[in-house]
Amino acid sequence: MNTPRTQIHRIASRSRTILILTALTTGLVTGTPIGVATAADVDRVVVDAPETEAWVGQRIPFFVKLRGKGPFANSASFSIPRIPRALLIKIGSPVVSSEDIGDESWFVQTHQFALFAQADGKVSIPSFEVRFTNRDGFTGPEVDHVEQTPATEFNIKRPPGHDESVFLVTTAKMTVTESWDPQPNRSSADLPKPPPVHPGDVFHRTITQTADQISGMAFAPASKSASEGIRVYTDPPVVDDQTERGLFTGTRRDTITYMIQDSGTLSIPKMKFIWWNPTTEEFGSQTLPAVTLEVTPTTPVSNPDQPAQRTVHWSYGWIIAVGIAALAGWQFRRIESFLRAFWKRCNPPSRVTARNLVGACKRNDAAAAEVAWMAWQNTQPPHFRAPKDLANAVASLHQSIYGSANKAAYWKGDALRQAFRQQVDATAKSSADTHDTLPPLNPIDAQPVRRQRISV
Repeated sequence: MNTPRTQIHRIASRSRTILILTALTTGLVTGTPIGVATAADVDRVVVDAPETEAWVGQRIPFFVKLRGKGPFANSASFSIPRIPRALLIKIGSPVVSSEDIGDESWFVQTHQFALFAQADGKVSIPSFEVRFTNRDGFTGPEVDHVEQTPATEFNIKRPPGHDESVFLVTTAKMTVTESWDPQPNRSSADLPKPPPVHPGDVFHRTITQTADQISGMAFAPASKSASEGIRVYTDPPVVDDQTERGLFTGTRRDTITYMIQDSGTLSIPKMKFIWWNPTTEEFGSQTLPAVTLEVTPTTPVSNPDQPAQRTVHWSYGWIIAVGIAALAGWQFRRIESFLRAFWKRCNPPSRVTARNLVGACKRNDAAAAEVAWMAWQNTQPPHFRAPKDLANAVASLHQSIYGSANKAAYWKGDALRQAFRQQVDATAKSSADTHDTLPPLNPIDAQPVRRQRISV
């Protein structure tokens, strides 16, 4: 007896049979086994974050893995985003390996990154662009990829009692050293008394910070405090990161120049460097002592003959100045023409536009870089074609400006600057190699030169 329930079961059974046969037929036609991931199903870019929780100022490592069906043609380039109150950097060189996904083997290029955050709570790394090239199989053509990394989130903890306005470094041990040139004071009685300090004297101070698991860019800058009467100048810091066998050590070197301007008792306050030990969960600190300077005013030396000598010197100076001015006025147009020609020869349009392009890349100014690139192209021969690396960097610049999502504010000029410099260096080397050398002094097989008189 066929009841409605029996008919429903029969229809469901037939539907399942049809679906199974359809799946089997599709697999046989496409050659793809059922349940095996295809290339379209495999993510080309994945992020691996071993630890998602860390302390303020602590290095948080994570890895970006790129997948390809064939060997990678070159190293990838990334549009690293700017994160408020955090530093995101790429570390070391990529590591190439292989990975089996289903029945297929994939090439994997792994890049290591590090995040140093001064903000606590949830810190998110937004999705950012990655560009790489791999071959289609071992001998296939090169395939360019422009992908996006998945967004990643970390939880940052602040040590108890720490003021968020104070820069913090998190490491097991931190070393701070200093050196002076010349030495401002001598604490040992065995050493001779240092020479007196006078207005106009200059002292150079070098402060070096070193720690494990910290990038040189993640250290706090040295203080520039000094009492009135001392003028302070600072050089750009020198940072260095060393990676060897899994060990990561960062160094920051600050050079401070103190120029003495006033006399009296002047001082440079002490400097205190604080770090947080994540293992013992305790604060560590190191203090550089304060420096006190007794500045003696300079006593002028009297010379009875000085007024007469000064008058003679001024007379000679006026005569020379008047002579130079007269010569310049007489030959003004010739001098002006020579200076203009000399300036144009030293600064041709190609060199000026190249400097503008490199400067825009250093400032990460996408709009200025595009203008400079177009101006530089106009100085090149009509047959000029940009090499692949330079063309990719320019394409990335145009995409950041004219793309659907305007990313000009986040554009990084490092890739374009590096590719452009390689192009300029290659052009200069090619010009030097093809430059004609001097002809032989007495050529044996030289043909006589036919001279032709041209009447005008």
